[in-house]
Amino acid sequence: MNGPLSRLTDVDDVENVVIFVSDAHRFDFLPDEVKRLGLTAKAIAPSTFTASALPSLTTGQYPDTHKVWMFDDQLAARPPLLDPTDQEIDVGFDAETVWTKLEQSEKPPLQIHHLDTESKLRELEPPFVHVVHDVGPHAPYGFENGVFESTKEFFREYENRRPQLIDLYRQDCHNSVDRFMNVYNQLVERDLLDETLVAFTSDHGQCLGERENGGRFGHGHPMSPENVEIPVVFMGAGLPRGETYDTLLSGTDIAPTALSAQRGTVPEDVDGTDIWRDTPTVERRVRSDVWQNLEVTVGDHSAEISVYAACGLWNDSGGYVFHQKSRLQRLGALFFDDLCRGYSPAWRGNLSPRKLSTFTRLALSNRLKYGRPDFSDSLAFSEVPKDFEKGTHDFSDNALSDAQVTQLRDLGYLQ
Repeated sequence: MNGPLSRLTDVDDVENVVIFVSDAHRFDFLPDEVKRLGLTAKAIAPSTFTASALPSLTTGQYPDTHKVWMFDDQLAARPPLLDPTDQEIDVGFDAETVWTKLEQSEKPPLQIHHLDTESKLRELEPPFVHVVHDVGPHAPYGFENGVFESTKEFFREYENRRPQLIDLYRQDCHNSVDRFMNVYNQLVERDLLDETLVAFTSDHGQCLGERENGGRFGHGHPMSPENVEIPVVFMGAGLPRGETYDTLLSGTDIAPTALSAQRGTVPEDVDGTDIWRDTPTVERRVRSDVWQNLEVTVGDHSAEISVYAACGLWNDSGGYVFHQKSRLQRLGALFFDDLCRGYSPAWRGNLSPRKLSTFTRLALSNRLKYGRPDFSDSLAFSEVPKDFEKGTHDFSDNALSDAQVTQLRDLGYLQ
């Protein structure tokens, strides 16, 4: 199935929009319960890191456009999807299941989007836009909503048990869908489903110890199909159920599609495609950007360390990934990341000589090829940014708070 979504339904426009983001949910682990509800497409994540990917889903821009790279960055302004200044539209944002230990004012997704408070769907009245950032199958796996132990401690318990880790990841995909169904059923019970465009998606995928990824668990790096291939399921709004959308999409398509369906207009500065009224071309190539960077201070001196910076260009046949920054700095930063941070016990326990060799090759390579892309690497290189730049919109002149550092450490982002 293909074409603009508006041609697949009798609905001209919708009153409401709901976007459910299941964190770290790979395309190939999408449960059938969601597929049966709408049109399922494979998409490329705008980034392999939540801090960059989430604002791409809400703005329709690639990270190199909006320049939110880390959790202490901020968009220049609240995105149009969440700032309907010219219309009376209720806006809700729910990040409860991920950021369990933080007050609303300290939750990074809210700060990134210039939001002050969270809302539940039941609190909103039509017309509305509601975004849910759900913990999804993000590590640590296998924990009930709101009950966390640190990622590092969790992986110490499973460091030599890759099959069990994959089973727990798969179960967490189903747990996230259960939470999504609570949202979906609220729309049904309120008789709002036909008036609402619903999107189930993810911010990025997840490595699960594959040899091709150097035995790594987690995301961020390497930029590979397991980390960039995510689901997008459009449902409600009178759309067909249980069908497949045949064209490769981008996570940046969600915001312009939602804006077009609800308000009929899309900002000119989006990188994504409005799937409500337009059809992506078969030749379309989509991008993914990531730049994990840290500022390290020793005594009176501070320096910015690039942990991983990469840009990928993809289509249905495969893609190319171009690493930025120094080879040696990247190699050192990635070894430190995988030996000392949240997922490190699982990586060490899952390591073999072949996986270690692959990890080293991935870290040292300036250019990677995946699949059999039907476009050249020189064409791909001409279409991607050559060097990322930082934005100027940090939400605070101060460092992350102690509570934020603790939460990010428990999620495996910090040592």
